[in-house]
Amino acid sequence: MISSVMIYLSALLLTCSSFGLGFSPSPLRSAALQSTVRRCIVNSNVRTQLHMSVEDEADILIDVQKSATISPPSASTLYPVISKIAGKEWTGSCRYVNANLEHATKLKLVGGVKYEISDDNKLTLSSFLTFPNGQTRQVVMEGARTAEESGAMTLNPVEDGPIIMKLSEVAPDTILINEVEKESGKIIMTSSISVVQTMRGTELVGASHEVGEVGKDAIEGHQLWRMMENIDQKVVLSREFE
Repeated sequence: MISSVMIYLSALLLTCSSFGLGFSPSPLRSAALQSTVRRCIVNSNVRTQLHMSVEDEADILIDVQKSATISPPSASTLYPVISKIAGKEWTGSCRYVNANLEHATKLKLVGGVKYEISDDNKLTLSSFLTFPNGQTRQVVMEGARTAEESGAMTLNPVEDGPIIMKLSEVAPDTILINEVEKESGKIIMTSSISVVQTMRGTELVGASHEVGEVGKDAIEGHQLWRMMENIDQKVVLSREFE
């Protein structure tokens, strides 16, 4: 014979849902519980009347609410594209094209990027760019997306800086980023990064467009990136730059 406590628990769940007592099981959960109660009563011919204290009832309700607590969204839900490449260092080179769409073959740029998602779903974006003169610029940005948010999220510099990033994802394979001046709100660069599969493996293929001043060329230059996972994990993302 089924435990009388189980029958009481099932009935309690349905009662709380009906009278709005702060617990709302999903339709599937409610249907399953109702089915269980009906099946137990019919099959076992249970007619037991429970005699439980108020404290026992409260304890059961607390246990029910705990078991029904909705889990926080996963990283793959909040970051459908970034979660596929997070935790890895991606490095590569850049082909630079000027405002006249001429390839500046003598301008050699290399760089890398790393996305990290913490246990509490905070996103950290670390990137570096090395110029032909050997100088390297590193940027670290942080932000977080919640389940209620949609559209672009904001990444702020870890160390105070004039630029923030607006980031969005287009599943299953594209990341969109606008770099924005905090003071003016002007977009200074807009980028797209696609996760692609090639004969060499997974690559990040990106295009960044430098936005010009009003009255001048709308786009001052284009950066065309190709990056692969750095298996050796020896990227200069973790070192300090001059």
